Amino acid sequence: MLATGTVLAWAFGLQDRAAIAASMQSFGFNPPTVHIDSLIQGIPHALPYLASAVPLGLANYIFDLENIESAHAAGDEYKTRQVMLANGISSIIGCFCGNPYPVTVYVGHAGWKSLGAGIGYTVATGLSMFLISLFGIGAFLLAVIPVAAIVPILVYIGIVTANQVVRETPKLEVPVIFTCMFPWIANWALTLTNNVLSAAGTTGAQVGAAVMANKGVYYNGLVHLGNGAPISSMVWGCIAIFAITDRPLRGAVAGAAGAILSVFGIIHSPTVGFALEPSMQFVYSYLMVAAIFVGKYMMDKNAPHAQLQQTDAKA
Repeated sequence: MLATGTVLAWAFGLQDRAAIAASMQSFGFNPPTVHIDSLIQGIPHALPYLASAVPLGLANYIFDLENIESAHAAGDEYKTRQVMLANGISSIIGCFCGNPYPVTVYVGHAGWKSLGAGIGYTVATGLSMFLISLFGIGAFLLAVIPVAAIVPILVYIGIVTANQVVRETPKLEVPVIFTCMFPWIANWALTLTNNVLSAAGTTGAQVGAAVMANKGVYYNGLVHLGNGAPISSMVWGCIAIFAITDRPLRGAVAGAAGAILSVFGIIHSPTVGFALEPSMQFVYSYLMVAAIFVGKYMMDKNAPHAQLQQTDAKA
């Protein structure tokens, strides 16, 4: 598929020969070097961003758990501790070498497995990425291979992964999947909107939420629902699953967790901070959800059938 897409792109003149010549300027030998001094010197400059980095690290942790679970559902069990340690150690080594991007478990295990990928594919991928960065040929490959030829592969992986999620989930719990998708859809729409505004040389604040709302783009809603999607989607999923399975106390804990995350601006907020005014509406909302679960628990506890069960248990 990749080769066919590349050939067709060049045959129909969709690729630029000049881009290949320009990409060759990045050729060279770029061995990794240790930057411990730079790392230590950069810590004071990084501290103001720690409030944003911690939620991102937590989101990365959630991604790992999700993908480990996906592999387990596909029939391949991996020990969570070993995966997390390998992930963390790799990220630390990369950090010492000047890499600002953390490592995460790649999504789509079921899709790659359906294509016949195994341990050899994983090793080959890692080795290829190392050689590409070592000799600076990434720009050259992007100039030769069109993005349009790569996207269908990712679409296929996404379809297989989505199919696996729905297939492996008990029917009673399927609504939880779609509940978790809402923050992610908002996150996608927010990213798309911000990119368009940036391309036009402006921002959402400059255009104004009211102006965009008049055109059917509810920017404030996207900002609050889309920010913190990796974590808020998990909170929403917990609330939904505990409601479906009638576990009110656990649902109350999930609601309280959502309130705590909101009050610190970790979810539903573009910036991290304590008790920010825009975030308080979500704090109150999550507390109301928790209160509803507590009320449900008290009603169940005082229900006649519950009292009868307690009497039978004592007998």
